[in-house]
Amino acid sequence: MGTMTNLVWRQLIKEKARTFTTILAMAVAATLTVATLIGINSARHSMYQDNIQNTGGLQFVLSKVNQETALAIQKKADISESVRYQQQGQISFADQVPNQPDSPLLMLPKPALQRLIQPILLEGRLPQNEQEVMLAQDLISDVYAVGKTVAAQRNGQRVVLKIVGSYRGYAGLMASDGAVTTGHFDGTKNYAVAAAFGNYGNFYVKLKKLTAQYHVGSDQQRVNELALERAGESRDVKVRAMFVLLVIVVLSVIGLVSLALIYTSINLSVQAQTQRYGLLRSIGATPRQIRQSVYLQALTLVLPAILLGLLAGIGGLSLAFHELNRIFKASGNTFQLLLTISWWPILVSGFFMLLVTLLAARRPAKRAAQVSPIAAVRAQSASRKVSQRMLRQGMLGRFLPTPIAKLAYKHYRRLGWSKVTMMTTLALSLMIFIGFTSFFRGMLTFSDETISRQADVTITKTQSLASADFSFNPRRLPGVKRGTVTGTTQVGLKNAPQAFHDRLNVIVVSDQTFGTVFKDQPTIITGSRLVTNSKTGKRQQQWDTPKDFAGTLELANEQSNQKTLTQPMKVVTKTAAEMTDWLVSDQSGLVLSASRFRQISQALQIKNDDITYAIQVLLIKPNFHETVASALRHEVPHAALFDQIENDARGSSFQLAIQVMVYGFLTLLTLVSLANIVNHIFANLLQRRRSLAMLQSVGTTPGQIVRMLALENGFLFGTSMVIGSLLGTLLGWILHQAVNTGITMAFQVPWLEMGMAGLALLAIWGIFAGISFQIMRHQDIDQLIRVG
Repeated sequence: MGTMTNLVWRQLIKEKARTFTTILAMAVAATLTVATLIGINSARHSMYQDNIQNTGGLQFVLSKVNQETALAIQKKADISESVRYQQQGQISFADQVPNQPDSPLLMLPKPALQRLIQPILLEGRLPQNEQEVMLAQDLISDVYAVGKTVAAQRNGQRVVLKIVGSYRGYAGLMASDGAVTTGHFDGTKNYAVAAAFGNYGNFYVKLKKLTAQYHVGSDQQRVNELALERAGESRDVKVRAMFVLLVIVVLSVIGLVSLALIYTSINLSVQAQTQRYGLLRSIGATPRQIRQSVYLQALTLVLPAILLGLLAGIGGLSLAFHELNRIFKASGNTFQLLLTISWWPILVSGFFMLLVTLLAARRPAKRAAQVSPIAAVRAQSASRKVSQRMLRQGMLGRFLPTPIAKLAYKHYRRLGWSKVTMMTTLALSLMIFIGFTSFFRGMLTFSDETISRQADVTITKTQSLASADFSFNPRRLPGVKRGTVTGTTQVGLKNAPQAFHDRLNVIVVSDQTFGTVFKDQPTIITGSRLVTNSKTGKRQQQWDTPKDFAGTLELANEQSNQKTLTQPMKVVTKTAAEMTDWLVSDQSGLVLSASRFRQISQALQIKNDDITYAIQVLLIKPNFHETVASALRHEVPHAALFDQIENDARGSSFQLAIQVMVYGFLTLLTLVSLANIVNHIFANLLQRRRSLAMLQSVGTTPGQIVRMLALENGFLFGTSMVIGSLLGTLLGWILHQAVNTGITMAFQVPWLEMGMAGLALLAIWGIFAGISFQIMRHQDIDQLIRVG
């Protein structure tokens, strides 16, 4: 250990309180860095794991390869998991859907069924033998329903397979129009491999290399792109660049506040050791050695701070994730946050803190090296240059009522660069807090009021008007408060009135409902939305159709020979709000009975009588949603079900997780900023203890000195608050404009954040005044004046 190193160690051990305080300040900055980077990495990995479950943990499929290639791919060293299957024929559905291409008949061994089909099973069960088959959901119909049979060509032979289930064709890696059976491999052609790399980093580079090696074309590849995008792996260079930019922006913000905090801590330590540096210079220490000792002291302090930051950051994230996962589980959400600790966030955090510390120590090290031995021994600081402007009383000084207030304002004007540094740091801290907090609060609490009101549970199915059961009563299901049974389609309009489009939604209801609810009167139900004008920020009500229209509409159907058939109809209009006793969602359109619509279809010669049959219900209590959903699936098989209760629970869980992470980041950022402000204030106080002792020696009481210091800080805080609030509002507006492209969100002045910042500054101001009073009462005036 060298002489300078030994001296640094002895000084740090001697000044234990200052050493501990500096390490603690650095540890707060390190905690913020570690928690942010590991939090981002963990969130990415958690979303990847949640989405990769839809494909059984497998990332991609390479199809239409021979058996030798499939086996070779499975044996690759960087492939961690894989299953193999084979296309053994096809099924034709042209008898039901003209021009429908043949669907591939895929043979999956049981392990492949469990990995690829079980996660996306929609109805029924998995095939158990070669005589059973599952169809993609789009292939299910009244003719090809679960329990019925379908003819297929398998290995050149015609076979009849029993349909035992269906799967979500657009959710996994399987063909969206496929049919899946099980059995044994046959032949050496038409194989497919579903696999996953051991590490999804640089996924598309690895996939490109693999497909190039085995000559697999792009039309033979299917990838779970959603899961990989959640992990930060995307084909789009812009998406990857956005993630890198996000990390850079976050680190820049953290670096800004951390740099100011660490600089203040190191600078305060250097100023307290000015006399010591002068003594070292007087016995032969070179400026380079002094400068190196400051750097060494800073690095010595930052190493334990990094370790503390790692422990605090990882421990805090672990507790937060545990609590969030408990909330997710209680709400029935399967999503789980996984704490992922990898090498890159730790290395980046450590390197980042070392870099920030070295940058923060640069100027204090330069000042320490420039200390004059004689001036240091005498404890004389360099005379501050005071300009003519600083000597003037100033406009505000003329109106101050007491000598203490005038003295405080005079000293405030003469602070020079110290005042500029403190004001800049405080204003930037306030800008970051006000701007980012208001922006995230607006984003996290934003509700798009243009979205229509939704039913709690909805089930829909496209079917013919003749097969639709409008007599079903949803209220007989347990837990249902109110429900509607409708069929929706569209008809054309000729000579459409103003504000109408050339096509109109038609809502078909039962004859009984049409008579009791609508009094056998064709009725247009119109809904409205609150639309925010992005320029003015004002909300205005926008109606789907005119709310006061009453008159005749010409329903029309254009024939292939360009002849248009029309049917006049007198209608009245009611708003959705007037129909809340019957309507459960914001549907808009012309309500007709089933028999009336059949007559109109015949008159207009509408050949396609397909409608979107829908049952929509509102529940007595949200916890009935699973029971009602199951009952509706039984009532309307092979239909699409939308559970708004489940979606809301999942959405609220995600929103809660995002809120915790965002506000956690902002809280740590605010703590760093507050620590920085406190550091500045107390550094200024300790530097002035001798001059304040001189004021006490001529009769100024501790109370008067404290009032003077409080007024100085009041001027400083007030000015910084005004500047920081303006900059924070500007930052919030810039962020708002950056995201206000796909949505319409009105900008609001962040009065709440300004109030919170003002209260925080008021609390610091009061605490500082109290501590200053205690210091003034107990300091040794004689000793302070005799120094030097």
